[in-house]
Amino acid sequence: MRFILALAVVYVTTGQSFASATPPIEIAITIDDLPSHGPLPKGESRLDIAKKMLQILKRHKVGEVFGFINAEKSEKEPETFGVLKEWIANGYPLGNHTFSHLSLNEVSAADFLENIDKNEPVLRALSLNGNYKWFRYPFLHEGNTLEKRNSIREHLAKTGYKIAQVTIDFEDWMWNAPYVRCQEKGDKGKIEWLKQVYLQSALNQLERSAALSNILFHRPIKHILLLHIGAFDAVMLDKLLSEFEKKGVRFISLAAANEDRAYRIDSRMAPGWDFLDRIMRDEGKKLPRSPELPFDEVKHACR
Repeated sequence: MRFILALAVVYVTTGQSFASATPPIEIAITIDDLPSHGPLPKGESRLDIAKKMLQILKRHKVGEVFGFINAEKSEKEPETFGVLKEWIANGYPLGNHTFSHLSLNEVSAADFLENIDKNEPVLRALSLNGNYKWFRYPFLHEGNTLEKRNSIREHLAKTGYKIAQVTIDFEDWMWNAPYVRCQEKGDKGKIEWLKQVYLQSALNQLERSAALSNILFHRPIKHILLLHIGAFDAVMLDKLLSEFEKKGVRFISLAAANEDRAYRIDSRMAPGWDFLDRIMRDEGKKLPRSPELPFDEVKHACR
């Protein structure tokens, strides 16, 4: 245990990778906010973004990627319904992300439950073999009271849903708006910087999640990666998957990842944190220092 802790500290304090000392990391890719996320670049459609991401996933032989939907978006912009049909046509499943992307921390349990159920008609109509019973909490918020949290969990279990947790999250959504701004300004230098920082942030978080897995479970767990269906995500997906593959990552299904006994842990209350962070807090363990993500610089790029 002391060795594992020391190894984790070496990484998070010096940035030294220990990927070569561990078995290959198994990761399920999940993509949130279908059919649309973030601003659109000029001359590009939501369907263009989806097709680009799907082609890259196929090229990397990623067999399954759940796309978690907010059906309200297609109700407001009917042309985006094609994104959901394209996802299914390519053999990838859809899951429930609530109808209108509500935060359980900000609404009542009753309103949240209604929003989950309101998402179902589109899922039932599109999904193959009823394979849509996976739920992803918007913002990863599982409720700001135990009563809310337990009420939603009971409903999900009763209606046959499994929770799609997240163990690797590098806030990829942040890059989509700055990328569109920089593209509109023609700032190629800043776009190249955004690409470099995006990849480094993803690799840093991959290593940190591996370190937390070793601290908590003394072994690599099967991870679940969170991405979004944004314009810059589509630009970066091929390079991201290639860099992960260089680290020995093997892509698996969400169901295969969820078979890991780590996900049987009831992680209680820590709104907005990913699964591993919540367990660390629940067990009173000190979190290693996170690799610094340049949120402010990215947020204000090309303003």
